Amino acid sequence: MIGLQQTERHYWLPAPDPETGAFERHAFQGRRWAGQPVEIAACGAEVAMAAPGEMDWRTAPTCMRCNDFLKNRRTAP
Repeated sequence: MIGLQQTERHYWLPAPDPETGAFERHAFQGRRWAGQPVEIAACGAEVAMAAPGEMDWRTAPTCMRCNDFLKNRRTAP
């Protein structure tokens, strides 16, 4: 099977910006949040993790740096 490769999985989670406290939806490596208190997002930001509420999901904008990172990563060897 030429070109077959394990795809990295990422999940999205609203997390507060460490400087402003404003929530933003970041991408994180893995299938889902495993309860860790801090994680490094795909954009490189270190953010505090917590279970988001419904309003966090509705109002937090997508982190465009995470989005661009995932869109532009190479999937072929």
